[in-house]
Amino acid sequence: MPGRLSSVSTQPLSSSVPPAVQSRTSLPRCPKCHGNIFSQFRSRGLLFAELVHPDAQDIPRHTHHTSFYHLTLAGKYDESTPSGRICFAPFSAAFTHSDSKHDGRIAPGGVHLFTLELGASWIDEFLQVHREPETIHDCAGGRLTCVGIQLYREYREGSAASALTVDVLVSELLAAAAALEVDKMGTPPWWGRIIELLHFDFPRDLRISDLTQEAGVHPVYLARVFRRLTRQTPGEWLQRRRIRSACEKLLDPDQGIVTIAAECGFADQSHMTRTFKRYTAMTPAQFRRTVRPSPTTHWRSQARV
Repeated sequence: MPGRLSSVSTQPLSSSVPPAVQSRTSLPRCPKCHGNIFSQFRSRGLLFAELVHPDAQDIPRHTHHTSFYHLTLAGKYDESTPSGRICFAPFSAAFTHSDSKHDGRIAPGGVHLFTLELGASWIDEFLQVHREPETIHDCAGGRLTCVGIQLYREYREGSAASALTVDVLVSELLAAAAALEVDKMGTPPWWGRIIELLHFDFPRDLRISDLTQEAGVHPVYLARVFRRLTRQTPGEWLQRRRIRSACEKLLDPDQGIVTIAAECGFADQSHMTRTFKRYTAMTPAQFRRTVRPSPTTHWRSQARV
């Protein structure tokens, strides 16, 4: 097997602005995802793509017959799931079980997605150690999102990407989806309040006493339940939430990294860089180069001309 990814591209991966956007013509349509294809390639049972929905629209109910992953890179949309409608903001992610049906709504301004369809061979191999993960979402910048960011970086490398690295990251993606499966019936009544506190107050220097005061339980018990339900500590969850917020802010080229670090609750730029690299395998500056420019941003700027 070759050491590099072979690709079949609809658009050159090295192009920073889709040619179709520049000429104001339509990008090719994706019949399965109802979006416009920015670029894609297929390799060894994996189909990677970047999709652009340029405007607000309703996505009709449809079925993905293969297991499917997506990472939101810009914009917002919501989607039906077995547990209700989920809103996906930048740098949130989802794994969709094969043969799942859902519908969606694209928010005003459009959305830019990185997607991956996994062939049956990948799922069959994973079934040797674990059943196929159910449809699951990650809106807190957790492992499912962080691995997806690393995979997106490899995707952007195109033919220079390492096949071995991609193989490992796809396996980690499946493992992350499996680890996120939580028995909601087993969550205590205070669980939602703790997650809400961590989600919205992440810039604060939160302590375990803040969490236990909200939950009304002993710190040891809270820590044990948190790890059982999330496979991580409250501190790790908080850091991932900060990373997700930093990812979104890094899309704005006018925001300095020092300012972003302060707004996201990091001690300083160095602290943010170390933490960012631990969870995404790249520095904030490398991440900024990887994700910019956004096809949706170019589409909107062309539309205003």
